[in-house]
Amino acid sequence: MNKLIKIVGGSLVVLAAGVGVIAGAAVLLSDQKLNRVVDVKVAAANFGSFTPNLQRGEYLFVTRGCSECHGARGEGKVVFEDPNSGFYVHSPNVTRGGGGAAATYSDTDWIALLRHGLKPTRKPAFVMPSEDYAQMADEDIASLVAYIRSMPPSAERKAELRMPLMVKALYAFGMAQDAAEKIDHTISAPVRVPNDTHQQGEYISKSCVGCHGQGLAGGKIPGAPPAWPASANLTSAADGAMSRYASVEEFRQMMRTGKRADGSAIAVMPFEGLRAMSDTELDALFGFLKTLQPKASGTR
Repeated sequence: MNKLIKIVGGSLVVLAAGVGVIAGAAVLLSDQKLNRVVDVKVAAANFGSFTPNLQRGEYLFVTRGCSECHGARGEGKVVFEDPNSGFYVHSPNVTRGGGGAAATYSDTDWIALLRHGLKPTRKPAFVMPSEDYAQMADEDIASLVAYIRSMPPSAERKAELRMPLMVKALYAFGMAQDAAEKIDHTISAPVRVPNDTHQQGEYISKSCVGCHGQGLAGGKIPGAPPAWPASANLTSAADGAMSRYASVEEFRQMMRTGKRADGSAIAVMPFEGLRAMSDTELDALFGFLKTLQPKASGTR
């Protein structure tokens, strides 16, 4: 009996030591990964070559999710707070006040962040969904940044990120990615917003890839809180979300109310911004999504 107890006790000690080693490795590797310098050529930018439209910039700030994460005044806010896991994200202040990092961003720094998911130091942005902005046209980025720079300075506090061990492990071993890992840095973004309705719909859909995947086929969102459901398949698959909407009016209604045609509520989607989208953009997006060839749900 004593021998058995010694064997079991010894096994538990070895197991605890193994868990400790793995945990320590996860912390070390995640910190190293988050602090790496990413070797990406960031094109020098000069927004002065455009005529920024502040009204367009405000529209993009609201409808492309900026206000949802950074607050209506750009002051920063709590984005995630899970008391069970300890995962906590307070977004940065993007105005020129409060000591936020974006206060001193150059035009090129904004391109690095929005198009490549990189901070001015060329270290990766972890929570920022830059993949949604990577294909935003130069003229739209110029208008968006001009609007952000025009916002009254806010004195709200700086960003804060607390990653629990599980998230660090997922990140360290590649099951959760930062923005720079998700972006194909070799694809050139357009200079101007397309005029053609179909191309406009495709252009708008690029802001959906962070959740729905590059192929818009949906699936579990890598690195998202465990409680979040899988994102919907937006292709023409029989079990895809778009099969619910026979008309653009039904699609508009869903985007404005956050409810499906049957009245059930949709979780997680950033409806605070989506409901502000114009009929023109919603119609273009609907038309484009309806042309997508079916893909297996969950393949992103």
